[in-house]
Amino acid sequence: MKITEINHFSHHHKLELSYSGTPYQCDGCKELGFGSCYQCNNEKCDFHLHENCGVPKPIATHSFFKNINFKYEKKGKQGKTCKACGKGVQGFMYKSKDTYLHPCCLTLPSTLNGNFNGRSLRLNLEVKASTKCLICQNKEISKGKLKGWAYISSCGKHCYHVGCVNNMNFENWKMGYFNQSQSGGVTNGLAFIKEENRGSSSGRKENEWPLMGYALNLIVQAVLGAVVSSWIS
Repeated sequence: MKITEINHFSHHHKLELSYSGTPYQCDGCKELGFGSCYQCNNEKCDFHLHENCGVPKPIATHSFFKNINFKYEKKGKQGKTCKACGKGVQGFMYKSKDTYLHPCCLTLPSTLNGNFNGRSLRLNLEVKASTKCLICQNKEISKGKLKGWAYISSCGKHCYHVGCVNNMNFENWKMGYFNQSQSGGVTNGLAFIKEENRGSSSGRKENEWPLMGYALNLIVQAVLGAVVSSWIS
């Protein structure tokens, strides 16, 4: 059962569980969110927390790290990066020795399922990319430093680093492409990928782009924390 109202140490007003129809920046972990969140109803406040940041687990685990417990911490570590996405941990985080994870990365769905025009699509979260990411065109987020988690389709044609989608979301958010909904950000993101693939030997056929956009949309919403239960297995 979800907690609908909380008092949180990071804010002076009560926070209510509500729905944000456009992306917001979480005031806890500093990452973007979308959909269900804890929000201040005071008109003068623009304060949001991911559900997992508002009511965090003190200790958490992840299937990628066997027999390891992650401890929830309220302050980020300067110069340290999230093992999943490669971005800095600037706020709330989970830590185990020298491994850091954003709360929203720790809770990413392991599998996303979809159906596009009768075609089934299954995207699995992997600890590293087995093929080139369609956004950065590399297998690693930072060569020699961080491989980064990735969502990869069972057919192997769709691969997106969590970190690349995260960065794309931030850029589209800052540019206003998410003004009314998350779809504007996805549309602009797909246009960027098309431009990056233009003229390359791995260029996509025109009829492949709609399915790529659908796959990207699923991952964008997963990274923003807005997935629906029917997509998860």
